[in-house]
Amino acid sequence: MRGWLRLALLLAPSTGLAQQPDAAQGDRIRNEIVALEERIGQANFDCDYRFFAEVEAAEFIFTDAAGGLTTRAGDLAGEKECRPRHGSYRLDEVRAIVLDRVVVFNAIATTTVRKPGVAPVVRRQRFTDVLVHRDGRWQLIAGHTSRLP
Repeated sequence: MRGWLRLALLLAPSTGLAQQPDAAQGDRIRNEIVALEERIGQANFDCDYRFFAEVEAAEFIFTDAAGGLTTRAGDLAGEKECRPRHGSYRLDEVRAIVLDRVVVFNAIATTTVRKPGVAPVVRRQRFTDVLVHRDGRWQLIAGHTSRLP
């Protein structure tokens, strides 16, 4: 069983997080998460680490395409090396499993980085983020990405 699904199922019996919201509420939550994920993409271009400090939960973990693990503290420490870039970020094949206060979000992200005088660099990756709604906002608790050819 996939780790994120196991996490959602483990949380469900003790906290009631497995309840499916009604269709209208599910659509509203899905739209909120899509907007949040698009903002995350832009924050990566802008090196907006204040935003990352807000959206990443204290227990946040991220597994990169090479299998490396990053914690919230490690991710926020990357601000020193970050250089703002120009480009675009597009989400395709969006899937969101909404379980009341937990969302498992999966999509393909296409990132295009543009530098003057150089051909644009395009990267595609499929990623999964797990978010929980607490303290009045959505917070990332886990993420994983895989590069696509």
